[in-house]
Amino acid sequence: MPFHLFLVPVNIILIVIYLIARNRNNLKLTAWIQPLTTFISIGIAALSLFDPGTNTAYTIWILIGLGLCFAADIFNIDMNNDKIFFAGIACFIVAYLEYAITYTRFNNGFHREDVLIGLLFIAIYLILMTLFWKNLGKYKLPVIIYGLILPFMVTRAISTLTAGFFPLTAAVLVTAGSLMLYLGDIEYGMQRFYKPGKFTVGPICYAGGQLLIALSCAYFIS
Repeated sequence: MPFHLFLVPVNIILIVIYLIARNRNNLKLTAWIQPLTTFISIGIAALSLFDPGTNTAYTIWILIGLGLCFAADIFNIDMNNDKIFFAGIACFIVAYLEYAITYTRFNNGFHREDVLIGLLFIAIYLILMTLFWKNLGKYKLPVIIYGLILPFMVTRAISTLTAGFFPLTAAVLVTAGSLMLYLGDIEYGMQRFYKPGKFTVGPICYAGGQLLIALSCAYFIS
């Protein structure tokens, strides 16, 4: 059994605990469980380096993105605190832009079929901004920027499925992981700026998305 797979069930258990902590607004538990899930994902990505067949450069790029997300997790504990919100969103903007650059670099740039996917996500972005706009207040600028960077990262992930430069399993994992990150933040945005409620899939989507992206390293074979 590959070394990286030993940490997967550990991370899944932690993700369930993370969901419970968020729904109970248990910030003390969240303060260590959220960064821990990302730290375990970092370990999963790093352990893939023990396989001589994996692409070392790709893994390093993904580890940089996961490290940036780990830093963002430390800022992002109390998401209702303005200072923490701004610091967290800044870190995530850099992290998700780094993911987008990684996918693009190892997918040999942009491709013709990316246009349709890009148009679809622009339409989704405009719908979400319409829903959130009246409640954004002082958050308008960071949400506008973040709302563009995150779906851009997702479109770069989806592109890996069709261009033929990514190994298929790695492409499926980064696409599924990136979409999970996107769906998790849509749920957070809906609750923060449209209709308050309990978290249902957001924490699972965030931590699970990072897990899938980390797993892609083991399946990106040189």
